[in-house]
Amino acid sequence: MARVILDGKQVACKMFLSGKKHGKYWREAKEWEEAEKERILTGIKTRTELEILISWVENYLDYAQRHTGEKTYAEKKLVMKDFLAFCSEDNIESILEMTTPVFFKFLSVIHDDRGAKVANKHRKNLMAAWSWGVHYFDGFPQVICPIERIKPFPEDKSERYVPSDEDFIKVLQVVTGQDLVMLLTFFYTGARRGEVFRLTWDDVNLTEGRIRLTDHKTRSQEERVRWLRIHPELVQLLLWWKENRPCKVDNVFMQTQCESSLGQPFTQRMHFMKQICEKAGVKPFGFHAIRHKSAAIAYEGSGLNAAQILMGHSRATTTDRYVKSAGLYSNHSEILNALEKSKVGQSVCGLVKNKIPQESYS
Repeated sequence: MARVILDGKQVACKMFLSGKKHGKYWREAKEWEEAEKERILTGIKTRTELEILISWVENYLDYAQRHTGEKTYAEKKLVMKDFLAFCSEDNIESILEMTTPVFFKFLSVIHDDRGAKVANKHRKNLMAAWSWGVHYFDGFPQVICPIERIKPFPEDKSERYVPSDEDFIKVLQVVTGQDLVMLLTFFYTGARRGEVFRLTWDDVNLTEGRIRLTDHKTRSQEERVRWLRIHPELVQLLLWWKENRPCKVDNVFMQTQCESSLGQPFTQRMHFMKQICEKAGVKPFGFHAIRHKSAAIAYEGSGLNAAQILMGHSRATTTDRYVKSAGLYSNHSEILNALEKSKVGQSVCGLVKNKIPQESYS
């Protein structure tokens, strides 16, 4: 009888006719044992590589769920689901099989089915997943992401709508309380949605008039921190909100729509901007459009450098280093002056007096 033993256990056997050692039947049994052992080991190796692939995806999604917003996590989950389905159809069972042609084939399928914008989102998310794997997943290939060689698909990009001063003022006029404070926090800091939603009172120094914003916009996903000066009007608004908020929690802005979620920080406010724009009778715009609005005002008032500082963008180009070395970066006073001198800034003082009780706002 021929047997295959792995790790001290018999994993296969087969009956052969008995005969002399090194004879015909003995050689047939040995050849079968060697072939069967190789077949079994190959199968085990394949399963292990497939398990590594799946484990990489699962661990990356677990990380994304803990460190990104609900909308971002849902997008990443959909992308990885699409990619695993593609791998299954093409019998791809190892990360090492994920070459540039493989990724291009996958992205081309997405492009043909759903368009360039969706394909580029898949490209961006797969690059982020690969980068995470290189840095944080044990056993992941330490090689440059194959997707980097694939250029983004050309998109027909429609111009982002940035509200006029008049439209933004109309929106401010229809909100009160926390909503007014939040929108003006977006305006005076130029912050991203996540940066405002993540704000805690430890991030706000009302005595010194400074605010700390954090993001994860680096390729390594490391936390990046920047401190900004905040306008005196916003300091007063935040002081008022801190004293008049419905419950004392660490996060600056909170859900108030029902008792079960009272005090919880926002993860998204999906319909908020659309609803208040409709109420104000203006073309809909979102939180990010306010960020663009602040950048445009800062640029018009103090130049490109002021807008770059306000936005918290990386300064990685040679030209940018030259500008910095020449001392041409605008300071925060100039940025705040530009915001204050805009039509929106000029209307805020009177608007706030009408919206916030003066006895608690000083």
